Amino acid sequence: METLTVAGSQVLVGAGLLASPLPPRSDRSGTVIFTQPGARDVAESVAARLEAPVRVFPDGERAKTLAVAAGAYRWLDDIGLDRRGTVVVVGGGTVCDVGGFVASTYLRGIEVVSVPTTLLAAVDAAIGGKTAVNLEAKNQIGTFWEPSRILVDLDVLGSLPHRLVREGMAEIAKAGMVGDERLVIELEEHGLQAPLVKIVPAAIRVKAKIVTEDLRERGIRTVLNYGHTVGHAVERVAGISHGESVSIGMTAAAHIAESLLGFDQADRQLALLEGLELPTTCTVDLAEVTFMLRKDKKRDGSGIRMVLLRAVGCPVVTPVDKATLSSALSDTLR
Repeated sequence: METLTVAGSQVLVGAGLLASPLPPRSDRSGTVIFTQPGARDVAESVAARLEAPVRVFPDGERAKTLAVAAGAYRWLDDIGLDRRGTVVVVGGGTVCDVGGFVASTYLRGIEVVSVPTTLLAAVDAAIGGKTAVNLEAKNQIGTFWEPSRILVDLDVLGSLPHRLVREGMAEIAKAGMVGDERLVIELEEHGLQAPLVKIVPAAIRVKAKIVTEDLRERGIRTVLNYGHTVGHAVERVAGISHGESVSIGMTAAAHIAESLLGFDQADRQLALLEGLELPTTCTVDLAEVTFMLRKDKKRDGSGIRMVLLRAVGCPVVTPVDKATLSSALSDTLR
């Protein structure tokens, strides 16, 4: 087992971790489980150990609404969970987002423990304390609220279907491109067969280093959004998965970096993503994507601030004018 610390969260990475999911605490008054249909088996196993009730959210982005959060608040109130209680979130990225949001705002914040059950959540959504629900655009409402413990159980991740492994690899590839060329090389050499015991902690370490320097995303933490500016817009419009959207967003960002920064690794990144069986383009309404980009948190009057790469491991946040962005979208999307 490997133990990491990320912004006050204890992150445990290893096999067989679900036997003892909660950190020791003498004053804990009660525990509840938040989960989703796709993770219910794992959640029921954890719930049985803790003798805890289970709340099941919808799968996917349908969970990330204020209405779903409001229903969870009422449920917590009905069962009498107080400020000394703990929410254990068991599932993928969307349930980590909305479950963390509910825990961070109910009674002004209660303890949350995260048990990510997808590769994508294990290396990204569960790490770093971001919570969110959607409004018109993705993640428009949210908080920063660090879990006390994050359990990344490699037995759970090792049993994932091919589709979920592939989607999680997008965030691992992003971590490598942003902060660890050795991780990129590992993925280039082994593709989807890269050993989780090596690549999962490596991706978490990239995020841990950056989040520790900038807990509230006032500066360098923004670089973790590489591929997410265009990716979030495509995800909302095309209805494809987050991992697939990030891969497409990384491709668009590489086109822009070639033009603005002389980035000469775009072909390498393209080969990396294709080797992981990730899409680098899709058919989508460009006008709708452009409309969603206007709602991005990093926009201003002249264009949008995007994370681009000067080189592998050398990200920068730079303004991108509307014409350059439009050209990149035309090159990437159909």
